[in-house]
Amino acid sequence: MTQNRKSKSEGASADAQTKLRRLLETERELEAILKETRREAEVLVESARAAADERVRMFETQLASEDEELRERVARDRDETIDSIRERAREETERLDGLDPAKLDELSRYVVDLLIGGPDSGGRR
Repeated sequence: MTQNRKSKSEGASADAQTKLRRLLETERELEAILKETRREAEVLVESARAAADERVRMFETQLASEDEELRERVARDRDETIDSIRERAREETERLDGLDPAKLDELSRYVVDLLIGGPDSGGRR
């Protein structure tokens, strides 16, 4: 019986050691898996950062391009408006330069009468 108990005890001890070895081996495997998973996560995070940075660069490039286009359009519109005003001024100058001196005299008298109130002007008296 002592022999039998000793044999059972040794068997139980060997079984416990086997289970302990398997547990330690499983723990090492899990640690290795965890380490690999963390490395993969770092790669994914870095990849996501790089993609986000690229999107920001693309957005900034697009924004700069649109800003330049807007500036060019505003400058073009400004120049066209200035040219139009100059053309109207030139046409008006030509029209006024083409007025007959007698007509110019008549218009001048009319304006003066309006300002100082001549007899037929309806202006101040």
